[in-house]
Amino acid sequence: MSLKVTLLGTGVGIPQPGRSQAAILIENDLPLLLDCGAGTLMRLDQVGAGPEAIDTVVLSHLHLDHVHDLLALANGRYLSGLQGLSIFGPAGTREWFESLQAAYPNLERMESHVQELKAMDSFSIKGFDIFAEEALHSVTALAYRLEAQERVIVYSGDTEPSARVAALADGSDLLIHECSFPEPFDVTNHTTPLKLGNMLSNHELKRVVLTHLYPQAEGHEDEMAQQVIKLSGAPTIVGWDMMIMEI
Repeated sequence: MSLKVTLLGTGVGIPQPGRSQAAILIENDLPLLLDCGAGTLMRLDQVGAGPEAIDTVVLSHLHLDHVHDLLALANGRYLSGLQGLSIFGPAGTREWFESLQAAYPNLERMESHVQELKAMDSFSIKGFDIFAEEALHSVTALAYRLEAQERVIVYSGDTEPSARVAALADGSDLLIHECSFPEPFDVTNHTTPLKLGNMLSNHELKRVVLTHLYPQAEGHEDEMAQQVIKLSGAPTIVGWDMMIMEI
């Protein structure tokens, strides 16, 4: 049996046609959601997964384009009389979510369960063994390695090029890595194709999918993928919303 990966959102905080904000649905019999940016609930509905289907979310970090729809998802479960949402995320996630809930008095009885993680933590959920690693971003952020059925999926979240994230991805069947801007943009807190290709050189990866693209990347997608391939040797494509991969 294969793992099913659906890119629900491949965009960023700036609206752009065809790209909602960060979210990935991974299914190993049971569904697991990675990040929950704006547009996630609509995309979940398009794949036939309502609030009743999603009870666990793993967050890479707390920027709005990765968490915008989380409270709405939790509220949808609450209004449907379902068990509270389970949330895994970096340090600060519990206080942040409780502050959101406190802003809406009608949600004071809504129960959600938050577990905070740090780099090198590991846990098991939804049939996956998950390992967290530090990512390099403007806020505390984590990348994740998910293992199930002798297959490995790695999600970078938002990060600058990182040797630790590259090591996390070594030997993976699928690396979903942010590649926010095309060349020759020189940016911090994010990754560009040449930097990503150099980062992944000397590592074995079966497939790389680029995500978290800013509007500046429009029209450069094929070029970006080819630049990563040239330096890393890893088969690479640019992801789009609703792209489905079987692993």
